[in-house]
Amino acid sequence: MNAMGINWAFFAIQTAMLGLPCLWFILSLFGLFALRRSHLTGTNQALWAVLIAAVPVLGALAFFIVKPVENQPVS
Repeated sequence: MNAMGINWAFFAIQTAMLGLPCLWFILSLFGLFALRRSHLTGTNQALWAVLIAAVPVLGALAFFIVKPVENQPVS
């Protein structure tokens, strides 16, 4: 603790506790908007939306890593 009375460990814990929900919200928002622009069918899109919204941070990261595409018929 310094002369100003700031406990830096407590400040770091508070920042992490606020930062993780913000990270989840922002990544989920980006993931859902990217999902909206994708060319997936209704069922696949719904399953990805549930995964993105329900699994904190990892659901959205999985969507961006996998980058699912709809199977197109081979002619």
